Amino acid sequence: MPKAKNRRSKGTPFEDMALPTELINELDYHGFTRAFEIQEAILPDALAGRDVLARAETGSGKTLAFTLAMTARFRGRRVHKRRPLGIVLVPTRELAVQVVDTIHPFARAVGIRAQLVAGGMNIEKQAEALRRGVAIIVATPGRVKDLAIRGDLGLDCIETTVIDEADHMADLGFLPQIGEILANIPMGTQKMLFSATLDDQVERIVDDFLVDPVTHETTPVAAAVKTMRHEAYAINPKRKREITAQIAARDGRTLIFTRTQLGAERVAQELVEVGVAAAALHGSKQQGMRTNVLAGFRNGAYDVLVATDVAARGIHIDDVSLVLHVDPPETAKDYVHRSGRTARAGAHGIVVTLVLPHQKDGVSRLLDAAEAPVQWHDVASENDEVLRFVGGRAPSGEPAEDPAMIKHKGAPRRLDIRGGRGADQRRAEVRRENEARRSVYDQDGEGAAGAASGSRGGAGRRHQRRTTTSTWRGQGEGASERRSPRGGRSGAGRGGGRGRGQGGPKRSGGARSRGK
Repeated sequence: MPKAKNRRSKGTPFEDMALPTELINELDYHGFTRAFEIQEAILPDALAGRDVLARAETGSGKTLAFTLAMTARFRGRRVHKRRPLGIVLVPTRELAVQVVDTIHPFARAVGIRAQLVAGGMNIEKQAEALRRGVAIIVATPGRVKDLAIRGDLGLDCIETTVIDEADHMADLGFLPQIGEILANIPMGTQKMLFSATLDDQVERIVDDFLVDPVTHETTPVAAAVKTMRHEAYAINPKRKREITAQIAARDGRTLIFTRTQLGAERVAQELVEVGVAAAALHGSKQQGMRTNVLAGFRNGAYDVLVATDVAARGIHIDDVSLVLHVDPPETAKDYVHRSGRTARAGAHGIVVTLVLPHQKDGVSRLLDAAEAPVQWHDVASENDEVLRFVGGRAPSGEPAEDPAMIKHKGAPRRLDIRGGRGADQRRAEVRRENEARRSVYDQDGEGAAGAASGSRGGAGRRHQRRTTTSTWRGQGEGASERRSPRGGRSGAGRGGGRGRGQGGPKRSGGARSRGK
């Protein structure tokens, strides 16, 4: 956890909250002098060992709250091999990394150790750390189960359990695994559950495993936060790319949301091409690449992160001053979670949603459901004066250095940037080729495209499109065997398709005979 500027709060001073001197000194070093609302509410109960149920958004200070409670309780304690005293369950690797980074300095201050236990990382290293003995683990549910089955993790000494982002756990279908884990933790031990919303699935966990929990609801609906300004821009679909770039080129840290992983990659690459340093974050990236991208954004190496909903849930990034919905969210709940990345802990923030003509009615209903006091504007182009109110400005137009191709401070030491980026690079190249091909048809039509192509003729282009389509629909036994383990076609497969020319019908016939 890096040293940060002084956090301003009107809450109770930490030195008045019965915390050990070591923790008070560590808080002061990191610029924390007074408790935020959620910390002031739950710390007395958490320090007393009571079960706690708290409705709290990411950015409210809840991570520090349960960190202080656990490190104060386990101060100076000796631990058994493979048997930690506390466990923090989180839905994603990225959140696990951030939570353990918060815990580490406070754990060291009181003479204990914390360990990250998450999927997608080296399980042998995690098992070895557990064999040496750690007091607190921060874990994803699946990896806890894996280590327990191997005999590398025992839950019989757990005294405090924290379930963070419980509503996100429910969205991802993790609550059955959470139930299994809690069933293996001794009854009567302390449990703290944090969730932005309390739906039926979360309440079932509360009813089954928490004993007379003290309830704290300190979080307003994120969209109703007074320091958050909401804007909706009704835009021309043909100017969406330029408007996105104009907003992203602003000064300040910006988080952009897209609906799909390919969309995140596309937007990030388009921004880089026009001079805005941006990187994509989504579930298909290798873990090392995701860690590197987050580290660079968090350290201020670049200011624009393009993410999907799942990848960005739970991300702790300070000073995000604008959230841009390039693709409107599907539900009001998603809007609340996305928007909650800005205007955190009393800071000011702006939320902008780009709305295409056919999306306007649906987005209006969504914003009403989210209780967002939104201002609507018609934005004809990237030169519209409205964009200046959110700091929009023209990008340089010269390609920027791709942040995803730079190894940032905090990235895994053995990260191979070139190797990890290869798949993303190939997707970007394919996308550019497809867009160039489409632009020929969109601009000139098939006949004009044929005339412009000289001796090859438009018919050749049309035949090429038909051949490609038939190749995907029915590839025959030989073509199927040439598919790579990742699902893409091998070089031999692609070469065979081009060499045959009229081989589409033959492959389709092969597929039919195979079916017989």
